[in-house]
Amino acid sequence: MSKKRSTDTGVDSFVELFNVDNGADGEYDKRLFEQYKMYVDLTDRISQRRSSANSFFLTANAALLTIASWFKDYFGDYIYLVSAIGVILSMFWFFCIRSYGQLNSGRFTIIHQIESKLPLNLFSFEWQLLMKGKSKRTYWPLARVERIVALLFIALYILLSILVMLRQCGNN
Repeated sequence: MSKKRSTDTGVDSFVELFNVDNGADGEYDKRLFEQYKMYVDLTDRISQRRSSANSFFLTANAALLTIASWFKDYFGDYIYLVSAIGVILSMFWFFCIRSYGQLNSGRFTIIHQIESKLPLNLFSFEWQLLMKGKSKRTYWPLARVERIVALLFIALYILLSILVMLRQCGNN
């Protein structure tokens, strides 16, 4: 069994990213580039799935709030149930965003490693440019914005419950 070692990505692993040294058959660069293209494409598909998940959660929250506002007089005490469902839905959304962010972070770490063997480090360079302005808060990663939206929905549902509670207390 091989000894556990730390890679330059900071990850302890039994597996190395690269299997061969430059290849003796002259096809190494071609295979490396094909795998790189495939991996970037798979990473893009994850981003598309993330966008679809965001659309689902945004639509579900909007529908829940719309239904709650249309039938607010009929819901009565059930408005708390609607709020609880909304909070749970938004929490799932928040954790889904976090999960996709972690997955993308791992994928881009691998892409950056592969780019170190290619003529251009496009993604690595782009990330470096974006992070230059980080102290000025010019760039906000999309995952941060998405999480804020999910948290705003949670706050909205809690506020809805508080307002209904205050209205009920005022009527008594």
